[in-house]
Amino acid sequence: MNLQPSIEGGMISFYADGRLFSKEAVLKCLYWFGGKFQISISVSDSASYMITLTPLAAAGIETGELLYYLQKLERDLIDFQLRDMIAKETGNIRDLLVAKAFSNGEFEEEPPGDVSDPVGFEPDKLPSNFFANAE
Repeated sequence: MNLQPSIEGGMISFYADGRLFSKEAVLKCLYWFGGKFQISISVSDSASYMITLTPLAAAGIETGELLYYLQKLERDLIDFQLRDMIAKETGNIRDLLVAKAFSNGEFEEEPPGDVSDPVGFEPDKLPSNFFANAE
């Protein structure tokens, strides 16, 4: 089976490796192509997502534009996979920020540690008139 992306018969065929791309990332990515393409997706024996994009008649996509959409699909899949990874990595922080934002002052204690910046910015050492000259 040829797993290389192709453009044949006015359709884009693409295989997304299930070991690299989550189902959620693939579906989120393909959602944005739904306005211009009829989308077919299935899973092969090798856990790859077999994707076929067929331009909708009303979209007015020329055959010469299909390469652009294939390249966009490849970039967007990586983008959505990275977004999914970042959301999972930062989920706890996001939950804490939301809880803090809606806590109505219930959690007003100072966080542990000192305010610092790895590049050397020290807000405690700013001159007292620093913000007065900001305008």
